[in-house]
Amino acid sequence: MEIDDIPFRIKKGLPAAVFHDYAVLADPHFGFEEALNAEGYSVASKTNELLADITALNSENLIILGDIRSGYTEILPNEGRELFTILSRLSNRFKNIIITKGNHDGGLSKLTDRLPNIKLVKEFLYRNVGFLHGHALPSEELSKTVKTICFGHLHPSITISDRNGVIYKKDCWSLFDIHLPKKKYKNSIVKYGVAVPKFNKYIGSTDVIRKSGLMRYAKPTGRLSTDMLIV
Repeated sequence: MEIDDIPFRIKKGLPAAVFHDYAVLADPHFGFEEALNAEGYSVASKTNELLADITALNSENLIILGDIRSGYTEILPNEGRELFTILSRLSNRFKNIIITKGNHDGGLSKLTDRLPNIKLVKEFLYRNVGFLHGHALPSEELSKTVKTICFGHLHPSITISDRNGVIYKKDCWSLFDIHLPKKKYKNSIVKYGVAVPKFNKYIGSTDVIRKSGLMRYAKPTGRLSTDMLIV
């Protein structure tokens, strides 16, 4: 896939995109502060800031590519109340919300089922693109339908060294050629993958491609930083 072939409108400096009448983002990881504070840090809540950034997206509908929450364990009452408040605010802002369930989203259906315009799904097909979190492989049915898969999970970044030798990271979009195993996906037409950067700027990212899930069958072809630097 070439940069010009990305089927989304990407704005400079924004870790989200627009696909027809949906805004698309990945990995907000609400509640990440709790784990840091448990380690002795003092991190103020960023929930309102993250919500403001999401609700400011210029779109009628929203796709979130998984990992709404940060924790892996059971959703306890305090977290459940905060997550329901977050989801309710998003529900009031967007007409339709699709969440492709991520590896952090266990138990989330107990909350999303209470909001009729939010759907928690394994994967989502819209127009000519398949959407999923990326920690697991797509269904065989989806693979027979789309050439391009859009996913999160990776938290991709570019490592850059400036003229003074200072090294830093930039969140980025990553492009892949994808070849699913023929034994399982006999009729797959999937060719391309687009990995969306994490929406939460306060959590970590990496320039190392982890060969798990969908990445076992993906070959990197290009990266596009959120300020439009192409590498």
